[in-house]
Amino acid sequence: MSTSFIDLHCHSTKSDGTLTPTQLVELALKKHLSAIALTDHDNVSGIEEAVNAAKSTDLEVVPGIEFSTEYNGIDVHIVGLYFDWQDPTFREQCEEFVNERVNRNKKMAALLCKAGFDMPYEKIEAAFPGSVLTRAHFGRYMKEHGYVKEISEAFEKYIGEDCPYFVPREKISPEKAIAFTKKFHGFAILAHPFQYNLGDEGLDTLVQCLKAAGLGGIEAYYNNHTKEQTQKVIALAEKYDLLLSGGSDFHGSNKPGIDLGTGYGDLRVPAELLTKIKHRLHGTTDETKIFFCDFDGTLATSEKTISEKTRKALDDFTDRGGILVFSSGRAMTDVREILNRTDLHYKDMYVSAYNGAEIWNPETKVTYYRETLPMDVVHGAFELADEMNLYIQVYDGDVIVTKKHTKEIDYYTRTVRMDVRYDEAPDQHLSAPPCKCLVIDLDDPKRKIPPFAKALSGAFPGKVRCLMSNANYLEIDPVNATKGNALRWLCRFLGIPVANSYAAGDAPNDIPAIEA
Repeated sequence: MSTSFIDLHCHSTKSDGTLTPTQLVELALKKHLSAIALTDHDNVSGIEEAVNAAKSTDLEVVPGIEFSTEYNGIDVHIVGLYFDWQDPTFREQCEEFVNERVNRNKKMAALLCKAGFDMPYEKIEAAFPGSVLTRAHFGRYMKEHGYVKEISEAFEKYIGEDCPYFVPREKISPEKAIAFTKKFHGFAILAHPFQYNLGDEGLDTLVQCLKAAGLGGIEAYYNNHTKEQTQKVIALAEKYDLLLSGGSDFHGSNKPGIDLGTGYGDLRVPAELLTKIKHRLHGTTDETKIFFCDFDGTLATSEKTISEKTRKALDDFTDRGGILVFSSGRAMTDVREILNRTDLHYKDMYVSAYNGAEIWNPETKVTYYRETLPMDVVHGAFELADEMNLYIQVYDGDVIVTKKHTKEIDYYTRTVRMDVRYDEAPDQHLSAPPCKCLVIDLDDPKRKIPPFAKALSGAFPGKVRCLMSNANYLEIDPVNATKGNALRWLCRFLGIPVANSYAAGDAPNDIPAIEA
């Protein structure tokens, strides 16, 4: 069995790297890495692009960030992984970190200008659009404009910590960075521990202090670690019950000689380290079992309740450490109502809604995965439904949106408890791209729905998936949204082998999960 490798520390143009998030993903695929963590400095603006670039590939993009913190006057970096990067509060705080960098950069640029360098902040910013500027950008600008021959010279003479134009910035403590990461369900790691020049005793003291604050891991595998240093970190990790991590700290041409995944050539970070991090985060193991179960016609009775026999079986499964996934084609809002109405609540339970387009944890209230339909597909579906005289609806947040009151919406809301909004142009007034649309035909579905599905799929090849969830309902889903893909994604996210998964359902939209 071949060993796969990962890189849990790399940077893009969203901070001080020279490759875009998409280019970083392309390079990782070229190097056959199984996972990378995008850990740009103090911001998460590149994660969405990287995640989208890796769709339909086997590469896992781990949400990451590298916090610059201060410990006893020393710059110490904390890498955060798997936090809820889409949470508005998290992103707002990151904006504050970035603003602190901006203020420092403006002061440093002003000092350089006063010394005769033609490099006002506005020019540096214009040279690197969309980036969170760091001193590496200053160094690169100085090299490109002939002030220095190499970026390293800029640090040695002008912008290094002991140089005349260096300006320190206000930083949080490493303890606060760890607490912030954990608050948003993430995993905190001490980056490149030997860069701080603390000595063995000083490093031990730092690790002991950070472990008490909730530190979860430490970088044992790094681009310039000697074998002796790696072994020292491994011993520290064992002493303080920390997990091992590793990465190249790849920055592209801003750090010449360091390559993604391999550092200076001999770095290899085994993928099993990431699996152990997942297990620690989620309380799973290689033996954990996970059960994806459909609701309508499978988990539920004909009255949409859960029988005592079924509930006892679920109790027994979860009591043995199994994880239940409520796997449905229904909208997430509808599923939440069902969970409350049926009192279906289990520890570590997940919900896969919209045929796998959205994965949510009822305990943490975090949406971990979401696929949406491209808006041109949504517009095309509504236009085609009008042409073929078919009823169609879409979902906007917590409500169903359709053109007018019809027998189809009455039929649908017999068992779906969601508010309905009527709009003459539903597809034109959505707050965000939706996870799915639904066509309903109660009169002659065998005659009218197949031509519609064929025409829509033909108009948008590779962008939409159409399938029947029952005799009257045609689901219009994002092309990558299937219950099978949701099963594979969640198993990978939790560090559970797909072989440990089970799936049950009664309709065509359940087949991908059963086959997975």
